[in-house]
Amino acid sequence: MSSNGRLEIEVMTCVSDMDKQLFDRDGAALVIHKGADDYNSQPSGAAGPRIACGVIKKRDT
Repeated sequence: MSSNGRLEIEVMTCVSDMDKQLFDRDGAALVIHKGADDYNSQPSGAAGPRIACGVIKKRDT
């Protein structure tokens, strides 16, 4: 993470149609919560407060 709070990461995946699943018309974002998801409670899985978020964009190649 840089001093301005910005984080850039590269993620590899085996999903072959990422364009259709993630990069659709309304875009994509990531939200990180303070705790773990309990995979039961809705809508946030009782994971606690949001501590970070960001836009996911396709890397220019």
